[in-house]
Amino acid sequence: MFHIFTNKQLQELIHGKIIGTIFPYDTKSDEEIEAHIRRLLYRIKRIPNLICEVEWDHFGSGYASFVEVFCYEREHVKRIATAYGIEELEIEGVLINISRLAPVAIFGDDERSKTIRIETGEVIGGCRGSIMGGYQLKDVNERFQPIIRNLTSALEEYGYDVLSIEEMNQPLPFKTKISTIYSEPREYSIADAIFYWED
Repeated sequence: MFHIFTNKQLQELIHGKIIGTIFPYDTKSDEEIEAHIRRLLYRIKRIPNLICEVEWDHFGSGYASFVEVFCYEREHVKRIATAYGIEELEIEGVLINISRLAPVAIFGDDERSKTIRIETGEVIGGCRGSIMGGYQLKDVNERFQPIIRNLTSALEEYGYDVLSIEEMNQPLPFKTKISTIYSEPREYSIADAIFYWED
């Protein structure tokens, strides 16, 4: 969906201000918004055959203007190696960034790895990507479209617009400084104003 943000709205988002005219964003309450996102995620986790991992805690430090959700199906998990009680997995799936500041979300895809101690199930290593941080956002791989359809339905049911990659890749139309680790000022796009992580 193409969702036009005004320059004023983008500036408010950059400064951590909540915008939106629908509940709970109209309340400007962080607690109400977090509770709403939790209800949405409960709904998403009820999608058959879908496994979701949620990053609530601002990646362990700083502030993230979004909640990151990684969703995949068991068929997208590959065992790479098993030895000495350790298992290495490669997982392909869909990333969703759900904004804490506006009722919007974006999709991307990711390939993650996990190293697991078989006896305890403890994750002892791994690697993950992000939707943000590249030169431009990319469309999700075509094979994930059935997952995207289910996720889009859940997001829309909870009042979220799924933003288009084309809009998000547009250059930011004004000069500013965004407290983000993802991009340099000369590279800022519309996405950087909405989905940022200050570490």
